Amino acid sequence: MFDLNSVILSSIGLTLTLVLVLLIFGAHQQRSLIMHWVRGLLVFGVGLAIYFLSQTSLIHGPQNVYVATSVTIIALGISLFVNGIRLLRGYRVYRYWALLVVTTLLACNAVMLNMHTPDRWILLSNLLVLMWVFGYGSRSLVGHGKDFVAHVFWLCCSLFALVSLMLAFLAMKVILGDQDSLQAFSQWSMHAYMMTAAMLAMTTVTSLLLLVMHVRAQAGLQAIATLDGLTGVLNRRGLQEAATRMQAVSQRIRLPMGMLIVDLDYFKKVNDVYGHLVGDVVLKACAGTIRAALRGGDVIGRYGGEEFCILMPNTGEHEAMILAERIRRIIEVTPV
Repeated sequence: MFDLNSVILSSIGLTLTLVLVLLIFGAHQQRSLIMHWVRGLLVFGVGLAIYFLSQTSLIHGPQNVYVATSVTIIALGISLFVNGIRLLRGYRVYRYWALLVVTTLLACNAVMLNMHTPDRWILLSNLLVLMWVFGYGSRSLVGHGKDFVAHVFWLCCSLFALVSLMLAFLAMKVILGDQDSLQAFSQWSMHAYMMTAAMLAMTTVTSLLLLVMHVRAQAGLQAIATLDGLTGVLNRRGLQEAATRMQAVSQRIRLPMGMLIVDLDYFKKVNDVYGHLVGDVVLKACAGTIRAALRGGDVIGRYGGEEFCILMPNTGEHEAMILAERIRRIIEVTPV
């Protein structure tokens, strides 16, 4: 059996370590998002510390008041943390949601303590609010798609859902249990392990979300390295990589592969007469027009200057000529 004081102190230490890691990480990218997590974890750590002090006789006073205060602060920390999750996902962040959670807990605890309500109902109200907070966090982490990032989000979602289900199970025990069971549940050991489980879930989720941010940053750098900054289509490097992949697939399944080179006539005259800014507008418009005319599997890239290259899987010479003529006609009748 672990020493409970060590368990809580380790959780507090883990929280502070994670905060330092986030501050270092946030100094380089997405500071606003990281600060949501930092504030959430710091507040969560303060709640843990208050609870620890109230249970170890280091501070004196009515214990139930300290417990209610610490649970409220912990719920606030989790709510702030979940707001950071929603910011990462691109969802709407409800700024007053954390305030609603705190207000709900404060009102419930204040009324019940003043009315000397039995501990069963105080415990139940706190468990239900915490279950609501973790459930909301789980819903915010639902993954979409089948890529690596989506799988990571599903894992994070499962961890928060597991904590929420654990709290729901404990709430049922509080409702259905007898007085002896309730007394056992009210012990310091049960609360210590509950808070440690919540801390481990938040720590794991934070680490996984940092991994997601790293993967997205790498994908962004890869996109910058392979996309043409002016037209938004592939640059020569990206085009070469796409051609290599498409050629390998075509050879493996023994299907033809077509390639078109599109050269804009009299483009130099446009630059000379109207200037390079107008020339850039023409290039972007032509790239967009060509891209809109392509099929789903076709790939377009800027080969150089006013030349574009189109890669077409499962396309023979006749189909390539038809597509080339269609693109020529569309560009001919499209005003810039």
